[in-house]
Amino acid sequence: MSKQLLLNCRIFDVNTQKVLEGQSILINGSHIKKVGRSKDVLDLGKGIPQTARIELAGRLVMPGLIDTHVHLCVIQASSGTETLLENLRASETLRVLYGARNARETLESGFTTVRDMGGGDNFALRDAIGRGVALGPRIVACAWLGMTGGQQERVVSEWSYNVPTRGANVGVDGPWEVRKKVRQLVGQGADCIKVFASGEGYVRHPFDPFWMEGRNYTLEELKALVDEAHSAGRRVAAHALASSEGIKNAIAAGADTLEHGLYLDDEDVAAMTAKGIFYVPTLAVIRQMWDPSEAAVDGYSEMSIEEGERKKLLDAHLASFQRARKYGVRIAVGSDTYRVMKQGDNTIELEWMVKAGMSAREALVSATKTASEALGIESMVGSIEEGKIADLLVVDPSPLDDISVLRNRMNLKMIIKNGEIIVSRL
Repeated sequence: MSKQLLLNCRIFDVNTQKVLEGQSILINGSHIKKVGRSKDVLDLGKGIPQTARIELAGRLVMPGLIDTHVHLCVIQASSGTETLLENLRASETLRVLYGARNARETLESGFTTVRDMGGGDNFALRDAIGRGVALGPRIVACAWLGMTGGQQERVVSEWSYNVPTRGANVGVDGPWEVRKKVRQLVGQGADCIKVFASGEGYVRHPFDPFWMEGRNYTLEELKALVDEAHSAGRRVAAHALASSEGIKNAIAAGADTLEHGLYLDDEDVAAMTAKGIFYVPTLAVIRQMWDPSEAAVDGYSEMSIEEGERKKLLDAHLASFQRARKYGVRIAVGSDTYRVMKQGDNTIELEWMVKAGMSAREALVSATKTASEALGIESMVGSIEEGKIADLLVVDPSPLDDISVLRNRMNLKMIIKNGEIIVSRL
């Protein structure tokens, strides 16, 4: 296996949030062989040719970033309406090809691992990247499921245009049908299961303009789903946006990660802490959907939410994030790049976490160590340690004091995935 030496760098230790000075890293094939003081690593790396020695001159090295909530196999157009139509017209093959382009954008923005939450054939995309056919981050591929008439049916383009729903999005009901579906998805290759514990907002009555979101699966159904997934060694991510009942059911059922969670109360965050449930708040995408000053795609959010109601939702989301952080809930980065967040702009989520109260260092831990733990792959990636996969970023200037430097790709001087240099701007 080929060896490489990264010489004379500073390392961000995500376990301690400290910067280690005067370090070097020896990469052997796809893994980190040695990390330590430059002299010690040089002694071990004798005989490595000059072409494999990379002088970093004190630049910062950190683990490759991890995004726990993306949707890659999607076509993004200039407006919400066009986006829905493009995805309705597209074949699964075309959506995977767009997914390959989106995956490359994501990798080149510094994310070496993602969890794809479903939509399109993300299994094929995962396997194509794994075999070297396409260039992109390592993918933990989720399959999703929900109830009849629930969010997984309403979020796709078919529902908007009243045409038959594609098979993967058709809901299932009842504990035993849910168990059967989970078994099928695992058999088809799902790395994890995404469940919709709450559903899309809707107008309850023509004379009542109040936007709301309802519970989807019952607690009994969610418990059956989680039990079946866990028995197969698969983790469960629960979409629970603005329905308090949906959020509480997801927590009570023992989901591994709670996605969005606009309305978390003290009881919720205490239970999440006790059960070890991770929180993936997706702050940026909610802002870009409902805050006019942050809007990314005109016309995407066509739900009739009055300005006052939008402000309540945004304020509640921010309060939930701060409450979770105060109680010690482990918070993982998830951008929810799908139809609103532009593919490759994932680092905006870190910026919003800092705006909401995290330090830059905390946000970086959330996007590396904590994210790897949320996905159950912390033995492989998420920190710079001997024996782990060599997923590394060389960043200059440092994001430790200004997280926004990550948004400019020119500041990513080197991106390494599986020990292979993907990007080099040194």
